[in-house]
Amino acid sequence: MTLANLVGVLIGLVNNIIPVLVTIALAFFIAGGIRFIYKSGDARGHGADKTILAWGLIALFILVSVWGILALLRQSFNL
Repeated sequence: MTLANLVGVLIGLVNNIIPVLVTIALAFFIAGGIRFIYKSGDARGHGADKTILAWGLIALFILVSVWGILALLRQSFNL
């Protein structure tokens, strides 16, 4: 097995896992948003909900960025 084949297999594996992780991160983001709206009258409860929203958004950004970088690498090196 050559290095190009190994990298191609790893990129293919990551490309299959990322949509699942994006779905989970999106679910956390939506759940945090729903909790934030539901607790709109309680100022104390917003701290945890803002944290869930922020981490969900950060996770989505990182996952989509990695997905884009892998697609760029795949096309650049013809894998």
